[in-house]
Amino acid sequence: MARIVHCHPSQTQYDFHIFTDLDFWDARLILKDLAVVKRNFGQQPSGDEFPTQVVGTDLSRTARAEIERRIKRSVGSPPRHLIVKSVLMDGFFEFDPAHYYPARWNPSRMLHFTYLRLPLEQGGLNSPYRTVRLHWIDGKIRLERVQRDAKHDPPITSRKEALRKQHVPLCF
Repeated sequence: MARIVHCHPSQTQYDFHIFTDLDFWDARLILKDLAVVKRNFGQQPSGDEFPTQVVGTDLSRTARAEIERRIKRSVGSPPRHLIVKSVLMDGFFEFDPAHYYPARWNPSRMLHFTYLRLPLEQGGLNSPYRTVRLHWIDGKIRLERVQRDAKHDPPITSRKEALRKQHVPLCF
């Protein structure tokens, strides 16, 4: 499902270097024990289309095959940095789910999967006064920021939750 682009050997210092359209955080979870996962800030290929690069030195053939197999079997989604940037600049983010999700998925499953991949810890998307809403418009999934009816301040019940609320990540 996810796409892979191999880096030309003359443009890299690694033995194994590929770009993928998986989000950085998803690729880290999938490949945590096999290779190093980095962000792609470059333009060849574009970091907006292929936000992640996977690199490694002295990888065996089986490790390379396993990396490619895991990436190809995973389901991609729109990169989180594009979602946040578009919502902050334009007020909404819209995408065609046919580019990311299998055709056999029903619309409710696509919305559920998209919602689970959102970086809701970011203040740009989710705050005590604003939240996001997902809905369908002309065959596309649209994410919009909406005003909450009342201030949402969830109770903190454990030390782990308190630490998570205290240290909000500044980047995604």
